[in-house]
Amino acid sequence: MAQRRARAKSRKTPEPARRQLAGGIQLVLLLVLLGAAVMLWTGRDQVSKVFAGFSGTVEGTKTGKGKKQRSVPVVVAPAQERANDMIVGAIGTGRARRSVMLYPEATGEIRHVFARAGGRVSKGQPILRLDSRDAELAVKVARTRLIEADRLMQRSEQLLKKNINSQANVDDASNLVDRAELELQQAEEALADREMKAPFDGVVGISKVELGDRISPSTSVVTLDDRSQLIVEFEVAEQFLSQLVIGQKVAAQTPSFRGREFEGVIEDIDSRIDPTSRTVIVRANIPNKEDLLRPGLSFVVDLTIPGKTYPAVHELALQWRKGVSYVWRVRENKAEKVVVRSVKRLNSIILIDGNISKGDLVVVEGVQRLRPGRHVQFSMPAPAPGS
Repeated sequence: MAQRRARAKSRKTPEPARRQLAGGIQLVLLLVLLGAAVMLWTGRDQVSKVFAGFSGTVEGTKTGKGKKQRSVPVVVAPAQERANDMIVGAIGTGRARRSVMLYPEATGEIRHVFARAGGRVSKGQPILRLDSRDAELAVKVARTRLIEADRLMQRSEQLLKKNINSQANVDDASNLVDRAELELQQAEEALADREMKAPFDGVVGISKVELGDRISPSTSVVTLDDRSQLIVEFEVAEQFLSQLVIGQKVAAQTPSFRGREFEGVIEDIDSRIDPTSRTVIVRANIPNKEDLLRPGLSFVVDLTIPGKTYPAVHELALQWRKGVSYVWRVRENKAEKVVVRSVKRLNSIILIDGNISKGDLVVVEGVQRLRPGRHVQFSMPAPAPGS
């Protein structure tokens, strides 16, 4: 009996060895479980298909032989088209369509003023009149001489018919009539020069003379402006010369009317480039039907240079990965990855260059779960209030 106890005691495993053995077994089991988890993860799609084949309860779109695939909900918006126009800004000064400083044709005292500052006048309407008494008398004298010369001409012709007068006397009488007519015309012109008239329709400025002043042909009297249209001259860089055309639209703003835009068109383009500034002078015509604008105002002119038309998508649709930009397009309820190039940002819209056409449905929300060929269930964004 004592011998059996001694042999059993000798067969017992030492305590450190047993602990080492248990730790090894745990490590092996952990490695086995980890390997199984990796295999299940890498083959998750096949496992899903197997379970889907047995259960047949996965929601989504049917994909061949009765199998179903889960659809990803997304929000899409149709691609639009926008022109990649360039806005060129310039500063110019406006002037009236026609503007003159009026001077008198004769010397004299101002007796009547018909138009005041800011008043509108029509072509031929008198603005002021000088003292014209002498001129009126000269017209009467010339008219009287013409009557006398005409009577003398008639008597000479009658005497010639009676062979009492000669043809030479008749010719002299005819010359007197012609001279009297010329003198009458000169007197009438001198009388007309005593009155200053508007050469065109316009607005009278502040007069530099007053009633009773004595003026001469060298005296500047008043300005007259036809401001129904304003002409604005500005400079454009030579690189845009080939894209400038007569009739091209411009938009002008002035500090006098902040926030308001006045439309006009290009009327003239200079025939040469300034070699110093490398710019060309452009003249724009801006209608002034409301008579708000005044000659001399400063303008900031925006000139639109037409550019190429590109597809336009919402900024949320453009994705980036590893330096490559792309968008997700929906066709036949499936997602397609389309590589594009960003051209220009216009607020929340981005112009892109790629295989995208106007009207294509582009995903703007829900792009995180997409991959090529993935089935999607799409909806359109709600319209903005007031749109």
